[in-house]
Amino acid sequence: MKQPKSLSLQSGRVALAALVLAAVPAQATVTLLNDFTATTAEVNDGNELAYQANVSSSDLLNGKIPVTTGWNITNGASPNEMTDGSHGQSFAAAGNQVDGGWTTSGATATYTLGGGTNGLGYDLISIQTIASWTNVGFGNQAWTIAVRPVGGSFTDLAAINYQPLGGAAGGSTMVSLSNLSVTGVDAIRFTANTVNGGANAGAFVTREIDVSGSSTVPEPGSVLLGACGAALLVLRRRPATAG
Repeated sequence: MKQPKSLSLQSGRVALAALVLAAVPAQATVTLLNDFTATTAEVNDGNELAYQANVSSSDLLNGKIPVTTGWNITNGASPNEMTDGSHGQSFAAAGNQVDGGWTTSGATATYTLGGGTNGLGYDLISIQTIASWTNVGFGNQAWTIAVRPVGGSFTDLAAINYQPLGGAAGGSTMVSLSNLSVTGVDAIRFTANTVNGGANAGAFVTREIDVSGSSTVPEPGSVLLGACGAALLVLRRRPATAG
């Protein structure tokens, strides 16, 4: 079994000997929450490198370092690699290192997008998550995705629970949300949920998270109001001339 020498949580260790092969029924579920809408798609493949070509190196998260809690960082694993624009190699090809983010149940990664060009945040167009591993179902994935509007608090957007790979199987999964109805966002948070019935700490390996979108544009009425306000401000500040 090709596995890292140990699985380490921030508060303890799980030896490789404890890894088990659990039978997991096929599932394909994306639940949209709080009246958000999107087109969803899920695909899987027995090859752990199947979705290398689907990784983006120009999305909103590319190169961003998340604020994290609860991630497994042994054997070279790092949540920073989920937004580096690279799928990464297989475990063996990487010299028995993990190219990706190794979850634990409840691990979080929060990405700050900022206010964008207009200070109004971002309109999100799509979200894509890729998980893969060589065996034991670590290519399955389960997330809760939440977004935060400028000046607001986080609201759950979607719950993903996609587990088509059997407990002993290797392979890849890719989940996509497109045609999103999300505007004015300044941060997005991913919380990892349990897969494989909790076997092997319920963990999975995330290769890439891509979020596409653009700066939120003010409504035409808002632009006009802003322009009128600026003009009035200029008039009020103009000194009176003698005549």
